[in-house]
Amino acid sequence: MSLLKPRAFRWKIAGRRASVVGISLGLALAGAALPAGAEPVVAPAATSGTLMPGKLLYAELATPDLNAAKAFYGALLGWTFRDVTNPRGRAVVALVHDQPVASLVERSRPSRHGSPAWLPVISVADPADAVAKTKYWGGRVILPPSAVAESGLAPGEETILADPQGAPFAAFRAQAGDAPDDDTPPTQGEWIWSALLTRDPSTAAGFYQQVFGYQVQAAPDATKGTAYLLLSQSVARGTVNPLPARVLPSARGRWLGFVQVDGVGASAEAVERLGGKVLVQPHPDRRNIMIAIVSDPAGTVFGLMEWHGSDPAPADQTENAK
Repeated sequence: MSLLKPRAFRWKIAGRRASVVGISLGLALAGAALPAGAEPVVAPAATSGTLMPGKLLYAELATPDLNAAKAFYGALLGWTFRDVTNPRGRAVVALVHDQPVASLVERSRPSRHGSPAWLPVISVADPADAVAKTKYWGGRVILPPSAVAESGLAPGEETILADPQGAPFAAFRAQAGDAPDDDTPPTQGEWIWSALLTRDPSTAAGFYQQVFGYQVQAAPDATKGTAYLLLSQSVARGTVNPLPARVLPSARGRWLGFVQVDGVGASAEAVERLGGKVLVQPHPDRRNIMIAIVSDPAGTVFGLMEWHGSDPAPADQTENAK
């Protein structure tokens, strides 16, 4: 089934996340062994009482060794952890300044699933509607909508889906609404940006536009038709970018999340000391923001970013994007 091509919208971009759009255009991801899908755990507590469809709320990880993951991310990012009840296995919520940033559950890993992966959790008004749209536009349902009501965490409903090019993601409706956008500077350990890497960025952007109602803009500094911004509530939420040319033709789409760190170089060195790998060495991207691509000891790939809030907001750059 053919998908609608994304249109070039002209929206004002505001908020902290918008100030780092375009960072994924210079990722230099060639050689990064990006992983396959993950499984859902829980979603974070919500505070605003208002749903913000399209906002990336959270990240989830199913990992074969929960203790090893806690040791790695705790030492690298300063995450602390709270045990939670989960029917799928031992589980924890990761915290930064007592605020949830991620959830992790211990799951054995059948070889056919490949390496574990961080799964982005995206706000949606109606998970059942997201399922229907995903199927209509060529995606697939990994797990149908189900209630999330673990003790101490926000109740709601979540479904796990995959886009037509195989990238998995979660759609979650928080019963109490979503946390408002935060304009304060990011601190170490917070997720700061997400990028979708895919074979066909135009078709992928059209898919997410249909499922989540994103506004879509051509990404600044990108060759026409190769990269897009996804916006909701006039805030840039992520980018859609082509997979590196040298990855295998059979490679599926992947979401890649970036975590704020105080120093990318020092953090990359710590990754290797802690048993992980540096897949793409620290380097400045096209906007001179330091980034690196790394993996934890189980092979879970994620990005490190050192953003100090000094780069200009990209609203002027994207206003006339075609």
